[in-house]
Amino acid sequence: MTSTDRSNSTPRSVLILGGTSYIGVAIAEALVREQSGPVVIAARDEQRAEPVADRLRKAGATDAHFLPFDGGDVHRARPAVAEAAAILGTIDVAIVAFGVFASSENLRDDLPAALRVVEVNLMGGIAAGEALAAQLQLQRSGTIVAVSSRGTEYSPGGIKVYKASKAGFDIYFQGLGAELAQVGASVLVVRPPGVNTALVARQENFLEPSDVAAEVMAALANGSSELTILSKVERRLQSRSLLRKVRDRFVFDLKRVFRRLR
Repeated sequence: MTSTDRSNSTPRSVLILGGTSYIGVAIAEALVREQSGPVVIAARDEQRAEPVADRLRKAGATDAHFLPFDGGDVHRARPAVAEAAAILGTIDVAIVAFGVFASSENLRDDLPAALRVVEVNLMGGIAAGEALAAQLQLQRSGTIVAVSSRGTEYSPGGIKVYKASKAGFDIYFQGLGAELAQVGASVLVVRPPGVNTALVARQENFLEPSDVAAEVMAALANGSSELTILSKVERRLQSRSLLRKVRDRFVFDLKRVFRRLR
């Protein structure tokens, strides 16, 4: 993978663990579009990573490097982060966006498959977090964007193994953020609702990865440590509620003016 000549005065380096994740790539694209710099795409499949590299170059990445990485291989996390740091010099933003999704129905009577979900999402997430923490503590700077899920609370049926793995991931990265704050680094835990990605069938009421990226950029600018993103349905309900509040306030003020004029 080659480089481009586009750069800003202060480059910002980006590492994507799960480099072909729709959400991870959208966040990286928003980052380099705002502040150009080199990117390491850590993923399992180099062929799938090539179009990602091209997309990020067009957005402003000065370099796009592929790094072999499997989130389920917990022993690969530390050397992968070390290799990425050697390429980038400093890891300014690390996006942890790998994971697997499976419904409880698909995992019924298949314990190895259920444990694989936990191995990748939770154990792999912790391994990545520990490796990144060591690097960011050494740098005394940097930010981890940990892509969690809105589906971390219990609900009957459905996707309990996936939810359990993501709940553990979420709690771990919250704790890691508190620790890293002491050395000048940070963690942003992102909880998207339904998003149109390769993991699920396309849904009209789901957000697009670019919607998530826009909210992540705002949260990073605000120095937030957690970001829970509303779904399209929730946004519509919130908008209606706001309109009702504005209407009610207007009616209240209008009535008060009429009382004074009497």
